[in-house]
Amino acid sequence: MKAWLAYGSEHSMDLVMIGHFGDVADAQTALELITELTEAARIEKEAGRLVVGEPSDRYSDEILDKLMAVNIGSIGPGEIEQFLYDVHVTRDDRKVVVTTDELDVLAFIKVLLLKGARVEMLSGHDFPGSGYGRRA
Repeated sequence: MKAWLAYGSEHSMDLVMIGHFGDVADAQTALELITELTEAARIEKEAGRLVVGEPSDRYSDEILDKLMAVNIGSIGPGEIEQFLYDVHVTRDDRKVVVTTDELDVLAFIKVLLLKGARVEMLSGHDFPGSGYGRRA
């Protein structure tokens, strides 16, 4: 059984976000960073320091240490929970592809941009021929 971790949003978005990178290594680095931040957010939730749907206005010491370790200073404390939403992230050669039904994806956009991507966003509903999204 899959538990839904998001809150109060329309779940038919089929958002596709593609980070285009200069090379495969940069794309892989961005994917690994998203994975690290997702794990850090999961640990925050399990420790009771993060409650999905109740965004914090402060970082825990642990999440602040993680953000400093990966040199990301622009993700706000209230955006950390976005890494726990129902989001699928993959790498396709020099692209990192994020698909979700969520609209709150600023944390992902920041990671992609800070790691050097050109970011393209589209609706899988309106652009079914993109090769990504639910109808790909």
